[in-house]
Amino acid sequence: MILVLFTASYPYVTGAEQNFLEVEIQHLAQSFERVILVPERRDGQRSDILPQIEVDDSYSDYLLSRTPISTLLNGGFSDLVYKEIISRPSLLIKPAYLERLLFFASQAERTRKWVAAWIKKQNINTNDCLFYTYWFDQATMGIGLLKTSFPDIKLVSRAHGYDIYEERRTPPYWPCREAALSSVDFLFPDSDAGTDYLQGKYPKFISRVETARLGILDSGIITNSSLDGIYRIVSCSRMVPVKRLDLIMQGIIAAAKRRPSQKFEWCHFGTGPLQADLEMKLKELPENVIVRFAGYSTQSNLFNYYRKNPVDVFMNVSVSEGTSVAIMEAVSCGIPVIATGVGGNTEIVSERNGHILSANPTADEVAAALLQHWEAPGERRVASRMIWQEQYNAGKNFSIFTQHLFKIRARDYRD
Repeated sequence: MILVLFTASYPYVTGAEQNFLEVEIQHLAQSFERVILVPERRDGQRSDILPQIEVDDSYSDYLLSRTPISTLLNGGFSDLVYKEIISRPSLLIKPAYLERLLFFASQAERTRKWVAAWIKKQNINTNDCLFYTYWFDQATMGIGLLKTSFPDIKLVSRAHGYDIYEERRTPPYWPCREAALSSVDFLFPDSDAGTDYLQGKYPKFISRVETARLGILDSGIITNSSLDGIYRIVSCSRMVPVKRLDLIMQGIIAAAKRRPSQKFEWCHFGTGPLQADLEMKLKELPENVIVRFAGYSTQSNLFNYYRKNPVDVFMNVSVSEGTSVAIMEAVSCGIPVIATGVGGNTEIVSERNGHILSANPTADEVAAALLQHWEAPGERRVASRMIWQEQYNAGKNFSIFTQHLFKIRARDYRD
């Protein structure tokens, strides 16, 4: 049995895909006779993968060959466009929406053509093949379009954050959602929040949408709390507006002003376009606050930091989230968490192992949560580790998910 996995770029770049797929692929390789990775892009150096895993780069080469004219032709003559406009005629007076629809349809049609040619070239028996897209996007739609020519194709997709919530996009529009949902056999959001959103927005597809959580391997680390009286706070993310790192800083400053005798230390891992602005604000820090920007870190380096340094709380105040990799890493090391109540955060953080802020907290709210945690830490460190074990243990989650995929291909899922 063959599994064909479409990715954004793995195995060519680091990031969320690599963090999860390198672990998941070990389980996939044990269940499927062949696993073929099909990246959409080839950026940077190729990562090491299991020797029995195949990589087909011809899809990314094919997509690079597109031109503005071919995009217009592929999209403009697609039935997807006409059906979407019939169901949403207001698109005709929304140029930005219409442009996105044309691009989406073009990429879906190009994917359909590539996969059809690939099936013939590779002499693939589609009855013995499962297509799996890591993101619920135009590649999923393109493969779904092939079901008219190959009715026995089985197609599943994961979904994370940007590919679920329309409100996060500019403009706030995902083209052809109902068409895509009707074409997949199963869609697996990585959080209950994502599942609830899709099932609520598209209730006739409830039976096709089911949560399948990601996970982190056991780091073997239980990070210590501080013993010298310094309150140590860690965060990890890109330095971009959605992560609201300035709010973390302002919250720490507010807490420090309330407790002038208490020393605070904030270490942030990650880089991004807002780094210079944040560094300028370091001049505003009270004397009892130290801030360190540690730069980009691999997962192994981050775990090494957690092994060697005390951490009292991890913070995430994002505007929106799917399931945060950084929070999963923190709880796997037994670190309590303070986070905004958005997306999958509410599934991994609670009063049991930290504190959930409102979706749009003030600096004073952040400060109050920080001080409450510092003054009454309770058993949150033990609880964080238990939450990882119960819900985000990669070995358990990916093993279950792989069994689901195999049953779907064998047509006996839920039987």
